[in-house]
Amino acid sequence: MSGPDLFSAAEPIVVNTVDGLIYCWLDVLPLDQADALFHQLSRQSAWQQESIRLYGKSLAQPRLSCWFGKHGVSAASGYNNFSPAQPYTQSLTALKTTIEQLTGYHYNSTLANLYRDGQDSVGYHADDEPVLGKQPVIASFSLGSTRRFLVKHNAKQQNTIKMDLPHNSLVLMAGDLQQHWQHAIGKTTKPVGPRINLTFRYLNKT
Repeated sequence: MSGPDLFSAAEPIVVNTVDGLIYCWLDVLPLDQADALFHQLSRQSAWQQESIRLYGKSLAQPRLSCWFGKHGVSAASGYNNFSPAQPYTQSLTALKTTIEQLTGYHYNSTLANLYRDGQDSVGYHADDEPVLGKQPVIASFSLGSTRRFLVKHNAKQQNTIKMDLPHNSLVLMAGDLQQHWQHAIGKTTKPVGPRINLTFRYLNKT
């Protein structure tokens, strides 16, 4: 399939169509299922704090993460080396099926990030690693506390997008977005609880 059906019953919010696509869905799961999944992932996932090399230094990422699905990739290796991943649970498999039906894309791996408080973050970046192929599709599902999602255009700095992503919401990034835009979750001094972000993607293992 080529993407979401804008005239389906689960019609998304069209956020951006300039140099790439961003769609958003709210209330993706029944609320009790979303709540249960958040608590399950919080307690049962093999969270770890990865490191990444920047300017010759090894820096701990300001969040916890783990991979689910067919396989994962390591940030420390520059996303070049595949690593073992946790198998999908029944509830994660059901969520993946729902997201595939909504978005029209297939995914084989999921990166989970745990933002423990407002000081956990991810800087501006593009998901443009070779393992994701050309025009990578990222489906980003949020659980827990609301955090602000920031998107900025590489060439047109006046083009910025700010979205507050609530519990049980889904953002799809597709088309040429990773080529022309970068996205981030910034730090905040506001008191916020933990947030889990599940980014569904297709990793091309050759």
